[in-house]
Amino acid sequence: MLPWIRYIACLPLLPLVVLQGRRLRRTIPDLPEAQGDRHGVSGSAVPTRSVLSLGESPIAGVGLDDQRENLLPILADHVATVTGDGVRWRVLGKTGIRMHELLPRFEAELPTHADLVVVSMGVNDCKDGTSMLRWGQRSEQTLAVLRRRYPDALVVWSAVPPLRSFPALPLPVRLFLGARADLMNHVVQAQLARQPGVHFFPFPARLGAEDFASDGFHPNAAAHRRWAEAIAASVLSAERDGA
Repeated sequence: MLPWIRYIACLPLLPLVVLQGRRLRRTIPDLPEAQGDRHGVSGSAVPTRSVLSLGESPIAGVGLDDQRENLLPILADHVATVTGDGVRWRVLGKTGIRMHELLPRFEAELPTHADLVVVSMGVNDCKDGTSMLRWGQRSEQTLAVLRRRYPDALVVWSAVPPLRSFPALPLPVRLFLGARADLMNHVVQAQLARQPGVHFFPFPARLGAEDFASDGFHPNAAAHRRWAEAIAASVLSAERDGA
């Protein structure tokens, strides 16, 4: 209930947020998606694992110099090192994409098999005003498709990051979007709790300026590494507990 109260309390800020938002679209640097391969194999063994990431600009590598600095290849490297398994990885990300566009955009590129699927969505839905009802419905629909396609995979659903921490966002924009992000996480976490084989991965309540790329909006290489290693540790821990 508290996320709803915080969000409602921020609604009077909306007119000023809209005005500042128009200005921000012109002032935040437009960084490109990272260069490099979006698929590969980690480890020296024959691949016996397959991992997939789906999402918006962080998954696409915006703010990075090369895709090797991205969440998924780092995660795959970590799993390969710890387990000795070969890990096949594939990155499917696009700048500016919203939840209802995700699967239509990448349906033809989805691999036939995946043991782990990492989903990172929500910032564009947050800042572009997707209603909580539609966010919940579209998230549930996306998850249902992934579960049907990869019934034995573990799905890790990464939280909407804490937009109140984004250096590029001035007050009151960061307060309003931070409250929206919290509520979006509350909505989707309640849905995921009812689903087997799905883990919700939360971010810290606040991020530091040192976590961001030069635009003050996207995670930098160091943040991707911490993100990847935390998810890998969670996945491997879940495997040990289930063994």
